[in-house]
Amino acid sequence: MSDSKKAVLMIASVASMIDQFNMPNIRLLQEMGYEVHVACNFKEGNTCDAKRIRKLKETLASMQVVWHQWDCPRDVSSVKKCWNAYCQLRRLFRNNTFAWMHCHSPIGGALARIAARKGKIRVIYTAHGFHFYRGAPLRNWMFYYPVEKLLAGWTDVLITINREDYQFAGRRLKAGAVCYIPGVGIDVERFSDSDRRTHPKVKDAHFLNKYDIPQNAVVFLSTGELNRRKNHRVVLAVLAALKRNDVYYLICGQGPQREELQREAKRLGIERYVRMPGYQEEMPWIYRNADVFIFPSLQEGLPAALMEAMAAGLPCVVSDIRGNRELIPKSERFSLKDSKVSCGVVDLKKSFGGRYSYRYSQELLTILKRMLDDSWYRETCGFLNQKHVKKYGLAAAETRMRKIYEMEEAYASGISHYAGIQYGSGKRYSADSR
Repeated sequence: MSDSKKAVLMIASVASMIDQFNMPNIRLLQEMGYEVHVACNFKEGNTCDAKRIRKLKETLASMQVVWHQWDCPRDVSSVKKCWNAYCQLRRLFRNNTFAWMHCHSPIGGALARIAARKGKIRVIYTAHGFHFYRGAPLRNWMFYYPVEKLLAGWTDVLITINREDYQFAGRRLKAGAVCYIPGVGIDVERFSDSDRRTHPKVKDAHFLNKYDIPQNAVVFLSTGELNRRKNHRVVLAVLAALKRNDVYYLICGQGPQREELQREAKRLGIERYVRMPGYQEEMPWIYRNADVFIFPSLQEGLPAALMEAMAAGLPCVVSDIRGNRELIPKSERFSLKDSKVSCGVVDLKKSFGGRYSYRYSQELLTILKRMLDDSWYRETCGFLNQKHVKKYGLAAAETRMRKIYEMEEAYASGISHYAGIQYGSGKRYSADSR
């Protein structure tokens, strides 16, 4: 470690969380004069491919970021793996001196805070959506809530990325300070498609050839890990119910449910219309060639994938859950004639009785039919999405994150009150970082 710089640790359960959500934070800390260390699992559990992980390592090295392999499990059922991960962190803390650490993800954040408590290291923790929330299964409340409630007392700054979590944490979790930031921030300009409303949409020939899609097809797009929580299977059921041969469904992502989804598409007789190419790096290009973005997830904090699609000017059909509701405000929704569904917000939980289901949602079917039949509706929804998402850009997130990091600097200098936020050991203060 450099003698002239203080070191901070950025920690997450998997490397893909660093890659997707924390590179701007790392650059910000370096701008502030800190030596940055990163600890995460580069080997297992990532939502991107091995090529992307190698590129991440190279990028970190070129930035002079010190990275550490941390064998964090994604399943708490393995006590041995959790213990080994905890011991790895303890060794890391003994061998390095950190001004503070910034941790992410439920399992990684829990293990990190327990280890930091032993090592007497100050902790910033970003909750990317609590697993307990309004309407969550009882088992989530029985397990995750007690853990977060206990560990909040060992958290100096708790960051939430949606207002529902922020309000709950301010009332129920006794962290040193509770702050709100509007997501992790996205590069709006990178994803923006400014010609979408002014020029007729013509799909890139390379895109059509790569994914074997006909020229005149309508492309439904979903992105995210192929797992139960992302709920891609409901879209397959609706696609089968549409009974159209001009609609193709592209799912970008990898995960354990890939083979199951392929079997389901075959069972429904729609396998020729479904594409699952795995993790894709050129997402701005893919968004620009899609027609409708579908995000049926059952649980989110503030989804970056949805923000990217909105920035691209896509109409978005999403589940009516925390995070999605925050991104598509009620004032900018359109009502359907016989339904409360508007601007692509679909209450899948209501349709499914609050449980995961393989049945298709009539609401989802209704709104997708309108998306197919009404080009004005698609364009208007996309325009409003593009307009609204600008407030969630990188600059907004960086401004708020800088303020939180400056809070830590102030505390290290013996100041317990900074920028209107007072915090200290064993006390609870809530502050909206707007």
